[in-house]
Amino acid sequence: MGGRRGPVPCLEVFLPNSFMRTILTLGVALGVPALGSVATAQQTHEYFLWGGTPATTEWEIRRTADLDFNGDYFGAEEGVRFAYDGANDIDYLESVQFANIGGTATIFAVATGDVILRFVDLNGNGVCTDPGEWDVFADTRSAQGASNTSPDKLAYNPNTGELFVTDDIYSGGPTVGSGIFSYVDLNGDGDAMDAGEFNMLVDGAGSVSVAGTSGSVSIDVGDFEGIMVDSNGVVIGFAQQDRTLYAFQDMNGDGDAMDAGEAWNFCNLVGDKAGLEQNADTLSGALKNPSCPSSSGSGLYASLEILDVDWGAGPSGEDLYWIVSTAFNSSCAGASGLVYQGIDLNGDGDLNDAGEVTLFLDGPNNTSMDYPPADIYDGKAHDGGFAIFHNNGPLGGSGTYRQNQVDFVFDLNGDRTSNQVGEQETKYRWLPDGCFAVAMEVVPVGEFTVPPSARFIPFGDSDTNSSGVDAVIGNVGLPVLGQFMEVTLSGGIPGTNSILAIGTSNTMSRFGPLPRNLAGIGIPGSTLYVSDDFRFPATVDGAGNALVPVVVPNDPNLQGRSFYLQWQVVDPAANARGFILSNAAEAIVY
Repeated sequence: MGGRRGPVPCLEVFLPNSFMRTILTLGVALGVPALGSVATAQQTHEYFLWGGTPATTEWEIRRTADLDFNGDYFGAEEGVRFAYDGANDIDYLESVQFANIGGTATIFAVATGDVILRFVDLNGNGVCTDPGEWDVFADTRSAQGASNTSPDKLAYNPNTGELFVTDDIYSGGPTVGSGIFSYVDLNGDGDAMDAGEFNMLVDGAGSVSVAGTSGSVSIDVGDFEGIMVDSNGVVIGFAQQDRTLYAFQDMNGDGDAMDAGEAWNFCNLVGDKAGLEQNADTLSGALKNPSCPSSSGSGLYASLEILDVDWGAGPSGEDLYWIVSTAFNSSCAGASGLVYQGIDLNGDGDLNDAGEVTLFLDGPNNTSMDYPPADIYDGKAHDGGFAIFHNNGPLGGSGTYRQNQVDFVFDLNGDRTSNQVGEQETKYRWLPDGCFAVAMEVVPVGEFTVPPSARFIPFGDSDTNSSGVDAVIGNVGLPVLGQFMEVTLSGGIPGTNSILAIGTSNTMSRFGPLPRNLAGIGIPGSTLYVSDDFRFPATVDGAGNALVPVVVPNDPNLQGRSFYLQWQVVDPAANARGFILSNAAEAIVY
């Protein structure tokens, strides 16, 4: 807004129940707005992130919700506390994974105590903060008969219902409980702790060989970090000791992938494992190698712990594989903040051939981003691109911690990179002052209902004033019970008195059904969207801005009810009637 004028009397809008209507059912909530004419910049996926306030134990799963349907999650209350229990069970979540199980939206997470928690929104309020909405899905210690395990990452296969888990109890060599395991709820009781529901796909205490350049090579199967499962059911894990991605598939139906031919070298970007084929492009130097000399003085160090796959999202329907370097600049300069994209172009089941892997995002060296990611905490694929959760946002409110943020990176020009201007979009920042960040998941919009909250949702088209500027409605604050918000106008004519119309309907008015085209009364291109039951004038300042303060009564009966707003902008030069209309907004009270 421009410079403020003197005191403006605060308008208290009392909205009798007889005039109010409840909003349309938001069953598909985030994907299908209550109003058919709202802005089209809607999210296809939202983000679930685990973190908390630095130097405290206020850890939580936070979900984003695009309450104003503007395509990002920066609006008030759009970072929603999804799950929290004072750091008891929800204490240190190392991985978060979404699954839709028989129509039930479910979140899995690795938690303290080496258990896998399951979160289900039982009462449909969009969050899991009530008793019974999270429980233990799997206990990795009891399943494996070990006193201690170390589950790291999760990957869910919707075709089989299997939840794959990496465990890496490794101290100079693998111990009992190391490898890749699957859990599946066969009897539908909500957990995978019954007989037959646990399976050892890769036993870290066993031995596996893969085909090498001149014979079989024994590989590390006891220290897996990242994991993903593709559309063919192939499980791919990053073996920390070998710095290599290996693929596993149970070919003979015996429940494991420990037999000959059931494991292979999927992607060897680093080339530090003797006897294995290396990716052709990192070998030739055409592709940046995500490694650095090991501090031990021999070999290379690399950490490719973030893996994901976007099924069928490739240009010809191939799976898109994503590999992210999690090396920190402090320990491995030049190998941090790198996001690789892989496509198996020749269908041979690996990504080691020329042209199959590209450096999709060179984070630290990307000059197009406001805050290039130096270190990436987690990332997930969606919509043919990749979302990253990283630590390099702006300084928070106190200037102590950087605001961890989510950026979605995508390819617009078809070069299989996202380094160009316009190919990165910041979606969310953890406010107000950063967070201790670890895990992120992406969830299709509509899987969880909209959390009840006050909302201000612009919709409809804006008229253009005689100076060529759109007249746009806006807000400062939200329609919260007992509080006030400011309804703003930009694009007015300086020195005039524009009018804020407030109505109780967006479907019917005293002029007839809504929306109503006003071309017939001499205002071409204008549409009336609100019932215009109340009118309140406001002076437009020299910058073309105006505002009306609105107080929402502290009446619980108004919760969830809507009222509608639209500006009538005085503009003598615009048309014969001498005014135009802004777009409109629905205000939902909470």
